[in-house]
Amino acid sequence: MMLRVVIVDDEAPARSELRYLLEQYNDVEIVNETESGEEALEVIADCKPDVVFLDIHLHDMEGLEVAEKLAAGGAGPYIVYATAYDSYALQAFETEAVDYILKPFNEERLDKTMERLRKHMRGTQKDVPNEPYALEHTLRQIIETMQPVSRSSSSFSRIPVEKATSVAFVDIDDIVYAAAEGRNARIYARYENYITSFSLQDLEKKLPKEKFYRIHRTYIVNLRHIMEFIPWFKGTVQVKMNNTEETVLPVSRTVVKDLKSRLGF
Repeated sequence: MMLRVVIVDDEAPARSELRYLLEQYNDVEIVNETESGEEALEVIADCKPDVVFLDIHLHDMEGLEVAEKLAAGGAGPYIVYATAYDSYALQAFETEAVDYILKPFNEERLDKTMERLRKHMRGTQKDVPNEPYALEHTLRQIIETMQPVSRSSSSFSRIPVEKATSVAFVDIDDIVYAAAEGRNARIYARYENYITSFSLQDLEKKLPKEKFYRIHRTYIVNLRHIMEFIPWFKGTVQVKMNNTEETVLPVSRTVVKDLKSRLGF
C-alpha cells in the first residue's frame, strides 16, 4: 500500500528537506509539491493524494484555510501540518488533522506520523468517541510526542542550502561557522559558503548543541573548527576558525567563560 503525498510549503529548502525524509520510506510516493495555497488546491484536486503535508503559514493564505476548503469539498486527503509554529495545534485539530509536526523535522517523530497515517489507511485507527473530551484526548496524544522533540536539538546530519538553480545539502560536520546576513543565515564550510532561507535563530535550533555554539548575536561556530582562542583588547576575545581564510570572529563578553568551559580550559 503506497501513500501518495503532496507537500505544501512556501520555502524551497523546507520542501526539499521533507521530501528527502519522506523518500526514505518505501511506501511513500511524492506525487507533487507546491508553494502556495491556491496552487495546492489545484494540485490536490488533480493528483488526489492520500496525504498532504501542509505548512501553517503560506504567502497567499493560511494552511488552515486550505484544509477547510478541502474539507468543504467532501472527502479529501489526510492532513499533516508541518510547521515551525506550535501555537496552532488546537485550531489544526479542529480541521481534523491526522498529525502536527514541528520544524526542524525529526526522523523519530516523523516515524510516529507515518505509523499513524498507515493505521488510518488500513482503517485500523481507533476513532476517538464523539464526546466533549475527544479533541482534548487527541491533542494530549500529539503533545506527548511533540514536546520532547521541540525541546531537543535536531538529529539531522545535513542542512539544506540554496544554490543558483537548486537546493543542496551540507553535512553539519563540514560547517565551520554561520553568520547572520539580513534576515537569513549564511553557512561557511571550509571551502565554500551558502545562503540559507533560515534565520540564524532558526538555524541554531537545527544544529546540535553539543557541537555548535552561539558566540555572538551574529555568529554560530562549530566548536571542532575553532583553531585558536585569542585574548583581545580590554578583556575581549576572538576565535580563529578552520576555514581557508582562517576567519577571526568576535566573542561576546557574556559567553567567554562558558565558551572556555566548552573548549576544555
